[in-house]
Amino acid sequence: MTEQRNPYRGSPPRAWLRVHVIGVDGRASEKELLVDTGSPFTLILSTGEMQSLRQMTGTTVHTNFGVLTSGWLHVVIPEIGFDHHVFGYASDEVVAAAQSSSPAFQGLAGLPLLRMMQYGGDATSFWLRPQ
Repeated sequence: MTEQRNPYRGSPPRAWLRVHVIGVDGRASEKELLVDTGSPFTLILSTGEMQSLRQMTGTTVHTNFGVLTSGWLHVVIPEIGFDHHVFGYASDEVVAAAQSSSPAFQGLAGLPLLRMMQYGGDATSFWLRPQ
């Protein structure tokens, strides 16, 4: 079975996944995202990344992390054949919180994104599989 499997990372050890976000110019930008099954937001990137990668702009949402801007993102996970446009959000505060666990994290993947595929974990790693 095709899957993406990633060993836990950070302090404390956290689940994460790797996505490619395709910009309007067709270039892919690889991102390592902290997994947060408690997040109601599909995907959160930094404000600068959202501005350069979004396909279309969206609205704003007020949260406990402040205002999140939004837009449509083209997200690809090649290992599992995932290729979808998703409604993502931008927050430098959320990215900074993710990076407090590991500086390698470039954003956050929430439950709505995870529900578009199979996901799980064991004692050593987190995995993704096609739905």
